[in-house]
Amino acid sequence: MTSFSVAPLRVASLLGLLLAAGAFIFGMQILIETVVFGEKVPGYPSVVVGLMVLGGVQLIMIGIMGEYIGKILSELKARPVYFVAEHTFKTAESAGAGDPQARSAAE
Repeated sequence: MTSFSVAPLRVASLLGLLLAAGAFIFGMQILIETVVFGEKVPGYPSVVVGLMVLGGVQLIMIGIMGEYIGKILSELKARPVYFVAEHTFKTAESAGAGDPQARSAAE
């Protein structure tokens, strides 16, 4: 699965975005609890928010670098962008058979 597409790297990028967004929401919740409600929050939430933000940013950067490496790999393989499902071969004589001008030009 990993050698044929860059989908797992995109999943890592999305996971990083979700982790960073979750850290932002958790940080806002802690800030609101402290400022609005005056609750004293012990030291662990700030450490958790910091680790979640750093982990999310790292996952996002790994996903971006992986996208670039995946694009490089697909260019190195030199595979065609599309495949022709059916190919019909027409010769010059058969192509001009129904066209009177092409027939007179060939004669």
